[in-house]
Amino acid sequence: MKVSNSYIDITVNVPASTKVWHFAVILADVWLGENVSIGSHTEIGRGSVIHQGSRIGKGVFLPSASRVGENVFIGPGTVFCDDKYPRVNNHNYIARPPRIDDGASIGAGCVILPGVHIGAGAMVGAGSVVVEDVPAGATVYGDAARLVHSFSTSQDDSLETSPSEA
Repeated sequence: MKVSNSYIDITVNVPASTKVWHFAVILADVWLGENVSIGSHTEIGRGSVIHQGSRIGKGVFLPSASRVGENVFIGPGTVFCDDKYPRVNNHNYIARPPRIDDGASIGAGCVILPGVHIGAGAMVGAGSVVVEDVPAGATVYGDAARLVHSFSTSQDDSLETSPSEA
């Protein structure tokens, strides 16, 4: 079922059993399996594959070439990143899309960093920041962010270093 007000590239085949909700964007060469649900305001990047029975919540961003297994749950507002060093006009950009294996479940509002592999049946708690691979069957949660270094944007260009780097 395709809902109006969504953008679905003409190269995408949407099976009759698959639901694409309002204002979703599905770019070229995406493959969707049977009984998939794509939430409103979600973007699926070019060349991604989403296998049967998977549910992708509202406001999810999946970058190009992402791989989503069968019966995967991705909670609303989850963002997957594919660029380890994001900069405008980065000529050294190397895409590192995520891979999510069958039966994995990712809670709402997670951030999954570039190249992360989430194993079969793994569970990621809501609001988590996932910085490394999650083994099959594992449960992870929490925010892994920590201060590595900071720099001033003032004219003196002073550099502050975290205690762990001093």
